Amino acid sequence: MSKLYLKRGRLMLTALTLTLGLVGCAQTTHLRSVVDLPLRDTEIPDMDWQLSPMRAHAQYILFGANSYKERKSRLGDYYFVEWYDGQPQKPVCLEMLYTQAGTVSKVQRVAFDWKTPRRSAGIRKSRFTFNGEQRAVQGDILTWRINLFVDGQLVDSRRSFLWQE
Repeated sequence: MSKLYLKRGRLMLTALTLTLGLVGCAQTTHLRSVVDLPLRDTEIPDMDWQLSPMRAHAQYILFGANSYKERKSRLGDYYFVEWYDGQPQKPVCLEMLYTQAGTVSKVQRVAFDWKTPRRSAGIRKSRFTFNGEQRAVQGDILTWRINLFVDGQLVDSRRSFLWQE
């Protein structure tokens, strides 16, 4: 009787493994999250517990900037994008379209391209940075849209509330 349970257990385990394997393969490339974290001040926020996320972000961005000039050049807009790469054998492009205060209606573009195959499917992280001289001349980011292309085809997109098509 115990052999029957063992056989049934192995059969169920095999079926579960195959099901999970098929579900894992079925995941498509998509954007998981876009986080806009601006840095507006060269001073690190107080130790107040409510400000701890802003404090951690400021410490991360300002790490190693010793002079006031270096710290000031790091002020700006930081966009952290997390996306799932479900087709690592195909070329991928992560594109950000945006407008800035100094250019108002002119849509600008910045992109990351991965033309070579990646090792495996998985979560990827990218960062768009707007600071230094570019931010000083053209101003803060007003609106943005992030597009994810796989093999030249748009598969996912996220945008700010004020973005107009």
